Amino acid sequence: MDEGNKTALRRCRFLNDEYFSKLYKTFLEAFSDYVMPFALTEAQFRNHITLNGVDLDRTVGCEEGDRLIAFSLNGFGRWNGKLTAYDAGTGVIPSHRRRGISREMFEMMMPPFAESGIEQFLLEVITTNTGAIALYERLGFRVVRELGLLQRDERLPTADSSSGFDIRSIDDPDWNELGSFWEAQPSWQNSIDAVKRSRDHKRILGAHADEKCIGYIVFSSIFGRISQLAVHPEYRDRDVGTALVLSMQTEMAEGFSMQVINIDKASTSAIEFFNKLGFYERLSQYEMLREM
Repeated sequence: MDEGNKTALRRCRFLNDEYFSKLYKTFLEAFSDYVMPFALTEAQFRNHITLNGVDLDRTVGCEEGDRLIAFSLNGFGRWNGKLTAYDAGTGVIPSHRRRGISREMFEMMMPPFAESGIEQFLLEVITTNTGAIALYERLGFRVVRELGLLQRDERLPTADSSSGFDIRSIDDPDWNELGSFWEAQPSWQNSIDAVKRSRDHKRILGAHADEKCIGYIVFSSIFGRISQLAVHPEYRDRDVGTALVLSMQTEMAEGFSMQVINIDKASTSAIEFFNKLGFYERLSQYEMLREM
């Protein structure tokens, strides 16, 4: 076999932490033409791995020679009580797309995941990415719900919203209490487990009335990205949510837009709340699930 044919050979394998730098470079190349900017710094990419519970030993990469041309970042944890694998990002560099590489990676990793006790596989895909949706459906995935990414580009005008409550940091959240405020379950990367994994990079503020927590917000302070926002049912329509968003805004760096990532679009009251604050839908994703 000549050297050219040797170089062209492709193999997919599980990676490890030694691949981090190569994986990061391939990640940037694979998402260079993504529908919205996804150019993370190396530190942010490491945070992305931590947030989503990614195990590099169970992350798949495809190589041609010494070059990593594709990957599937896999996170692990429990979802609705079941052991779950989560696709935290599958990418193929532009020059190697439409060659069946994504399907090859999924078909390689799903059998060993099932054998190890993983009960289901979860992912998100942009609703306009018809090719990827068709692939996932052929692999046995089904749409569970639709998620929206909401954004506001301009800063909100400040207002006096201290109507009988005060806002302060929550250092030791009672998740049973806070979770009772929810209308819908957060997505994987906004889940309680994800917040715990990324606690060093998250802020939690609570609105309190008579020492009782009546609402809270979880966010990435510098970037203004909201992971969770919920208000006790008895205290809604009293500007509690607005006050929490305004408090987050004071911690944002200049040049960033406020975002709500992957909010359940069936939660119509939450969508209406953000729309009233001037948020618009930047993109929409399907959450898809495959039983193993």
